[in-house]
Amino acid sequence: MPFLIRTLGEDLYGLWIVIGSVVGTYYLLDLGFSQAVTRYVTKFIHQNNPDGANRIINTALVIYSALGIVVLFASMAAARYGAESLMDGSENLSLAQTILILTGLAFALEFPSKAFPGIVSAYMRYDFLAIVRLCKSVIDALLIFLFLSNGYGLVAMALITLATGLVSTSIFIWFTTSLFKEIRFSKSLIDMSTFKEVFNFSKWVFLFDINTMIKGKMDIWFIAFFHSSTAVTIYYVSVRLTEYALTFLSQATGITGPIFTEHYAKDEVKQLRRSVVAFLKIDILLGSVFLSGFILLGEDFILLWMGESFDSRQAYICLIILALGRFTVYFSSPLHSLLMTINKHNLSAWVSLGETVLSLILCWLLIPNYSIAGAAIAISFPYLIGRIIIIPLLTARQMELPLLHLAIRISMFTILTLSLLWVSEQFYFSTATPSLALLTIFAPIIAVIQLIVGGTLFNNEELQWIRQTLSNNIRFFRKSGIPKDA
Repeated sequence: MPFLIRTLGEDLYGLWIVIGSVVGTYYLLDLGFSQAVTRYVTKFIHQNNPDGANRIINTALVIYSALGIVVLFASMAAARYGAESLMDGSENLSLAQTILILTGLAFALEFPSKAFPGIVSAYMRYDFLAIVRLCKSVIDALLIFLFLSNGYGLVAMALITLATGLVSTSIFIWFTTSLFKEIRFSKSLIDMSTFKEVFNFSKWVFLFDINTMIKGKMDIWFIAFFHSSTAVTIYYVSVRLTEYALTFLSQATGITGPIFTEHYAKDEVKQLRRSVVAFLKIDILLGSVFLSGFILLGEDFILLWMGESFDSRQAYICLIILALGRFTVYFSSPLHSLLMTINKHNLSAWVSLGETVLSLILCWLLIPNYSIAGAAIAISFPYLIGRIIIIPLLTARQMELPLLHLAIRISMFTILTLSLLWVSEQFYFSTATPSLALLTIFAPIIAVIQLIVGGTLFNNEELQWIRQTLSNNIRFFRKSGIPKDA
């Protein structure tokens, strides 16, 4: 990001962010089908029903192919009719139109592959996906650095992401078809009743996705409308840092869907309840590590990362406010996953709708006067209400979760975490001038201490389960031929 901002300039980089936020709305055309497909394919595979899984996959393939065509036409329409109002007479109008078409084409070609996600989830092969995504990220970064260093600009960035996206999607499809050996493609497996069943589930996911997308983009749109592209760039630094952390955490623990679905398919209610509580505690522990790091080290990191000419103080304020709100979404994600598993996700969809309406009102009221700090408050405040209070109460009513036990454990952990932060702050700010070396040393120490403190969240049975799980994974890697010392 620092390289891109220095090379492109804050104005052009802000343009790239705004266009990206517009193109991101194309994800709405998913209509919630991807999560529905994942749920049903996982369910059928664990019930040893390959025919049911194939009906879901083939029906979804047709739906997503049609939606891909819609995405392509939508991007062309946005370039033809929406870019001019977006750019407001800017000399970069033709550039914006080109970027809109290229990024839209990338989305359109990716859509048909959405028919296959349930296969990977059912077999829990997130390791392969992680490797592919990591390689894509590294290759993207290297190619963008190479081309921009040689005078190319935003068009080159769009073409690079288009090309690497096609390659990674092809690898993904190949892997899923080799993983699910019983997969078949046939017109006879395209079933209208299957479509209706999936749509009945996906319509609430679609509503939830709409709200998530709007909440994830509206702050940028409002800042761009009331202020400038430069303000968008400063704000986006805090957004990206939060997203980096949440992406890392979601990849680490975002496996609850297939786990909960397996318990639900086998009618293992007690085990399902225990898994939900365990994942809630794990998410709170891991999320608090990043949240503590942001609070203690965030401003110095942004200063070192972006340079002294960057308004690191404003970005830091937004970072803390955004992190407090958006991390509550991560903390409560097992509850949302549970509601989806038991087909009660309409509850979380309505809560999400309420959050969006409140955020929209707050954005309109706060951003004109309080700029990017107002945007951060407008996004975070509704999350604190919806995910800390409303969603836990609704979910506990469905599954009789032990809320009192959870509240006591979380309160103890919170008090210890705040104490740790206070002590760490006194020590950290009494040291020498911040440097990358100091942050590199200090951050892991805080993380390890925080993980140790996190032991207060778990009872003996849960700690034993975690130790057993880690031990099983270590044995798996050793049996896979990986050296012991690895």
